[in-house]
Amino acid sequence: MTVVTQFITSDGTDSGDLIEIKRVYPQDGKIIQNSQTDVSGIDTTNSVTTDFCAQQKEVFGDTDSFSAKGGLQKMGNDVAEGVVLVLSIWDDYSQGMRWLDAEAYPADADPSKPGIARGTCAVDSGEPSEVESQHGSASVTFSAIKFGAIGST
Repeated sequence: MTVVTQFITSDGTDSGDLIEIKRVYPQDGKIIQNSQTDVSGIDTTNSVTTDFCAQQKEVFGDTDSFSAKGGLQKMGNDVAEGVVLVLSIWDDYSQGMRWLDAEAYPADADPSKPGIARGTCAVDSGEPSEVESQHGSASVTFSAIKFGAIGST
């Protein structure tokens, strides 16, 4: 599986202000675009922008700590200063990964509300002790990691 993450700037250069993050999936000579959002109150998009982040936080009733910490502008500045890529495989003893793909998260919330239904996994699935005992030899390989101008990798 190939995943390409593009950091798009206001002027198309490496030094412009970060205004959008896109993800595409090259496969068999074709580019598969990220899926479009389909949530009432959030503009249809397949990328991360300042407007998308603010709308998502408002619709889901979450604290907008991303904007409070400087949003895409700050993230772009940080990347320009130098950051470290970290990839991992992990589990979550606090939430059992249910925040990512449960039928409802939190488990007692109304799944008809935006952001509550997150996937098809049962709300009691993903207990780390069970996952570790049943899949203790699970592994992941990250390879062919590239960095460069958009379209160069």
